Amino acid sequence: MIKITLQISKKFYNYQKERFPLIILTISLFPAILSSSAVITPHASFLTIGLALIASIAYLLHIRIIDEYRDFTHDNIHHTTRPVQTGLISKKELRIIDVWAVSILIFIAANAGLVAFIAVIIMLVYSYLAGKEFFISEKIRRYFFIHNAVNLAQMLMMQVFVYLVFANTFPLNKLTVLHFLFTSVGTLVFEFVRKIKIPGEDGSGKDTYSWYLGFDKALIVYQVLLFLNTFLFFSIGTLISPHTSALFLFAIGLVTLVSLSTLIHKVKKTKETDQLMQLALLLLYGIFNITIYFLILN
Repeated sequence: MIKITLQISKKFYNYQKERFPLIILTISLFPAILSSSAVITPHASFLTIGLALIASIAYLLHIRIIDEYRDFTHDNIHHTTRPVQTGLISKKELRIIDVWAVSILIFIAANAGLVAFIAVIIMLVYSYLAGKEFFISEKIRRYFFIHNAVNLAQMLMMQVFVYLVFANTFPLNKLTVLHFLFTSVGTLVFEFVRKIKIPGEDGSGKDTYSWYLGFDKALIVYQVLLFLNTFLFFSIGTLISPHTSALFLFAIGLVTLVSLSTLIHKVKKTKETDQLMQLALLLLYGIFNITIYFLILN
């Protein structure tokens, strides 16, 4: 048993480097969970924050594994170098990992309270149906944007669950609504930017935004979403801080710097500039969330 566990752990380590980068996910999720904790219950313990982070990673891993099963035939044709397709890890081994991830998620939810537990059950049922493409895969796969929206809904449910980890019920006020919109747009931006490929690298799967919109138009949409996220950050800031002018300059200054990375990528179109653009987004979103956290606590 120990030997099998070690073997699967080693395979998962190699798998996550390509398909589920744990370090990057932790870095990107932690600031959003910090700001969520402050919005719902200021001065939440770091134990609760840590549990919300672990539960979020477990749920995202569950979704990733479901995606591997759902897209197996598609990936066999269009993405032959992915870990499952090359035999780096098997679907059976991923299923074992998924059982552990779901168990951790349910355990944390049960300890958070009844409402959080019910929310997780709903999330798991939805993820199952999404994995089956609601039993109408032929129709859903024809519409790329609808297909992605169906899956993006899982991220929005996860955000509600994070709130519930901090409070079994939470106040539905202007601050929580704005914060939910802020994190939702942030999730959409991350989802969008990772599916913008350099011209010539879209592949044959027709599963990127740049395939449908074109590289330049996809970057424009990304910029619009970036500014929308910045506007929502500023709206939250004005609710919790009297320093409106300073916040405005701070937000505009940051988003302008990040926009420069988009311009560089538009001109250079290299893997390095693509990574720079995604790193700039990660820093912007992280700084915005940490700022919200400290503004509320102060």
